[in-house]
Amino acid sequence: MTITSLRHPFGIFLWLMVALVMVYILAPLAVIVASSFGTTGYVAFPPQGFTLRWYEQALANPRYVNGFLTSLRIAAIVTVVSSAIGIAAAYALVRYEFPGSRLIESLFISPLVLPGLVLAVALTIFFSRNPIATGTDRLILAHLTICVPCVLRVVIPVLQRFDRSIEEAAQNLGASPVKAFFLVTLPVIRPGIFAAAALAFVMSFDEVEMSVFLASPREQPLTVALYSAVQLAFDPTLAAVSSILIMITFAIMVVHQVVSRIRSAR
Repeated sequence: MTITSLRHPFGIFLWLMVALVMVYILAPLAVIVASSFGTTGYVAFPPQGFTLRWYEQALANPRYVNGFLTSLRIAAIVTVVSSAIGIAAAYALVRYEFPGSRLIESLFISPLVLPGLVLAVALTIFFSRNPIATGTDRLILAHLTICVPCVLRVVIPVLQRFDRSIEEAAQNLGASPVKAFFLVTLPVIRPGIFAAAALAFVMSFDEVEMSVFLASPREQPLTVALYSAVQLAFDPTLAAVSSILIMITFAIMVVHQVVSRIRSAR
């Protein structure tokens, strides 16, 4: 009988703690989803009645639809650019030892240490004095300051665990360093790259502080639209929008798990 078995007292305690943590994390999400189906004109739990009216209003509201499309476009661009920059920087920091490499790595990661509000205010002052970009482009540059460090934090450990002898064997067989990277290194570290890209996408899509300070009034991300609506009244339409995002995330997770199991079964 192992220590994590349900027959062991400590195992029962561990599983009980896991269940409590899961309830603590998922309970607020369940409340939001359940409240979005209520018939009352305000968010109530447990919900009274059942209706899809709030989902119809959310999908018919151009502010939410345009905000979702804007957030999706910004997050997609930020994901691609931050992944390219982060992978190149991580490769250089891991493969080439030079004086000050650790200091440069710390500088790359430093935006993650700063509070989001402080970083948003600093970037607002910077862009107001240096108008190098406007509108959505300014917000994309701002999101890169936190998404590139996220990619670095994921890719650097992956590259450090990579067996360089495989890459050297490819070069001994005639492959150039660039060709060996794309044909050998990149396929091996691909799961880590996908994880880094997914993290960057989520960070950009869910960013609130920078979006509130730097977003253009003509193209507001979904987070800004939701934040502005909450200031007026927290009606069930907001719960419906939040529920749609939760359902999309859940669906993506299910598809990812199914695809992973199919690949592992082959």
